Amino acid sequence: MVTTARVGRAYIDDLLVDIVGRCLQLHGAYGYMLEHRIAHDCLDSRISTIYGGTTEIMKEIVGRELGL
Repeated sequence: MVTTARVGRAYIDDLLVDIVGRCLQLHGAYGYMLEHRIAHDCLDSRISTIYGGTTEIMKEIVGRELGL
């Protein structure tokens, strides 16, 4: 059960960063101006990979639990 939660969180974090990165490309330079919502979403998505432990560490733990 714990492994499933870790895998899910790592997947969702990677997916979030990918989607927000694509939206940032769509908005162009507006994505870097804090007056726009996409800039805040970009900042939030990047930091979400750090909050509960970095995504890379989570992947390492899952790999060890799976015996890889």
